[in-house]
Amino acid sequence: MFKKVITPRVSETNITGHIGHTEIPVWLEEGYEEIIRLFSRNLAEPSLITVNMNIDFLHEIFFGKDVEILTGVKKIGTSSFILHQEIYQDSKLCVRASTTLVHFNYSIHKPDPIPKTFLDILKEHMLSGS
Repeated sequence: MFKKVITPRVSETNITGHIGHTEIPVWLEEGYEEIIRLFSRNLAEPSLITVNMNIDFLHEIFFGKDVEILTGVKKIGTSSFILHQEIYQDSKLCVRASTTLVHFNYSIHKPDPIPKTFLDILKEHMLSGS
């Protein structure tokens, strides 16, 4: 499982006093940055695309307290995989999300099978029961 701590910024706080819902997808992407870097050594030439993201907003997140993003691999296919992510603040589950990423070859504009070396690393981060 990947772990990332984010400190909410004032600019991410909305008029109601909590972190705006539009910030959460950005945080989720930061939560799987290590996976992006694994697949794309040169970030100017990405090889992963996001094809689906589902987010459950369970509790408000507030400015002034760090959040922890946990990211694990839920399912692996031939050219895609699904991540399960959770965001916690003060040990409270605030967000639960599922993101599907596809290993993509931009030169032919088609999905590519996930290379074995990457598969092995993804399998190391599989969630139990998945």
